[in-house]
Amino acid sequence: MTGRALAGVRVIELSEVWAGPVGGSLLGDLGADVIKVESFPRFSPTRPIDPNDWRVAPGEGPAYEHSWAQHQGNRNKRNMAINLRHEAGTAAFRRLLERADVVIDSFSAGTMEKLGFDWERMHRDAPRLIRLSLPGWGLSGPYQGYVSFGGGFDCVTGHTAVRGYPWRGVEETSPITHSDATVPLHIVFAVVTALRERERTGEGMLVDLSQVEELATQIPGVLAEWSLNGRLPVRVGNGEQHVVPHQCYRASGEDRWVVLAAEDDAQWGALARAVGHPEWAEDGHPWATVVGRLRDREAVDAALSERAGGQQAEALADRVQDEGGIAAPVAGPQEMLLSPQLNARGWFPTIDHPYTGPRIQAGFLWRFAPDPPSWDLPCGLVGEYNRELLREHGYDDAEIDRLEANGAIGYSYG
Repeated sequence: MTGRALAGVRVIELSEVWAGPVGGSLLGDLGADVIKVESFPRFSPTRPIDPNDWRVAPGEGPAYEHSWAQHQGNRNKRNMAINLRHEAGTAAFRRLLERADVVIDSFSAGTMEKLGFDWERMHRDAPRLIRLSLPGWGLSGPYQGYVSFGGGFDCVTGHTAVRGYPWRGVEETSPITHSDATVPLHIVFAVVTALRERERTGEGMLVDLSQVEELATQIPGVLAEWSLNGRLPVRVGNGEQHVVPHQCYRASGEDRWVVLAAEDDAQWGALARAVGHPEWAEDGHPWATVVGRLRDREAVDAALSERAGGQQAEALADRVQDEGGIAAPVAGPQEMLLSPQLNARGWFPTIDHPYTGPRIQAGFLWRFAPDPPSWDLPCGLVGEYNRELLREHGYDDAEIDRLEANGAIGYSYG
């Protein structure tokens, strides 16, 4: 059984792709009863209907039940598929709200209102309800209705401008959708905080979590550099302005890399010994001091590139670490799966699913002793819990059958 910190809390989640769904899963990991309401008949971007889509794993059944993004981001939830543009679907959703503690939506600002769920009415009908909204630009301001995704947030916050290699243009910097990984943590923080405040006041609240602002708070130094010093950030790739070496070097083998760094002279000495050039750290050598290495950055990097190119990344990293230096091989998915550290901690659970069968999945962000999370529910099928949840909210089987016949709920796409 999963952790019980949020046992008794019911969360309704209307979100797609990654940030909102993962936040919902984290709440489920903590014991909340999370009801994921998927759109119907429109399908989520993480439920592709094309079996040739690169995100679709092999297996029987519809392609949209095989998507890795849908599986990883939607554990520990009960799935419903409701047509919120259908009058009967809207009525069913209102029933869900009556018993909910929290509702999470990741729509652009104004969408919930267009569906008939403005905050004023929601709060009037359910004064203890907490609504957490995740619009890209927030619920107010001139951009409030704009639609955007993680790659766009990278750009408008300056995240893209400070990443990438100095010899490439900004337009060549790949998006990393960084906020998709950090917004879920803020979802948990905001929900737990709002629940705590409700205990004190007895009232629910509206939480406006702008994903753009969430990401912008992670690079305050960039804003300060401009506002205080009038300087634009310098793009350094894998480097570090004040540390040499600090770089990712190609090792032997196809697409194999090793990271090497030395923050002080002792670490530089360890690195120099490990690559077979202890003289680089001896008194009198131009690279023996931090200042000397900063002055001769390109030559230091060239020398280390030559040494790393003929060696295996893992072996070189081990030697540097044994000497007391900083080094690590760059790991791909295959290396992660073989990681002795992650496997020793049991971080890769094998999760069974009706269509994909047993598959290795990524584990949890935290462990609470003696109340750890567990993967109790795999990613739900489309509408898998429609009937169960509608019964819980007062519908009889005949009424549920009519909802399905009228297109207010569904069980498949395409």
